[in-house]
Amino acid sequence: MNHTVHHDLNDEEAKSAVLRAMAKYCDRYAEYAPSILWSDERHAHLGLSFKGFTLSGRLELRPRAVDFAIDMPLPLRMFNRMAIAAIDAEVRRCIDDAHRERARRRAPVALAQEGPLSGSRHAERQRHDHP
Repeated sequence: MNHTVHHDLNDEEAKSAVLRAMAKYCDRYAEYAPSILWSDERHAHLGLSFKGFTLSGRLELRPRAVDFAIDMPLPLRMFNRMAIAAIDAEVRRCIDDAHRERARRRAPVALAQEGPLSGSRHAERQRHDHP
């Protein structure tokens, strides 16, 4: 089973998103003993036990994409779509989180803190104080 999730993140953001996704996936599906072992900065080996079968796979981080390849035993191939959907959803959720985090970092910092005399209240107060 091969699957690619496309993204527009830089390398650091993509790896962070994949790490978060895999951590969530491992927590959510702990009963299947999922594992991830990074062999280098861009490649990881995946493992999973399901219905008495051990599945293995690979993950590759590429610019603008994350590739998954999972070796599915014949009796489990009927679960391909379910496995793809679960992995895809988790990775996309974490990519969306990375987008929100990026936007938060780029958001302009407010110069003045909202207080009792800020904004329209300040203008109203000035009108009453200075006729």
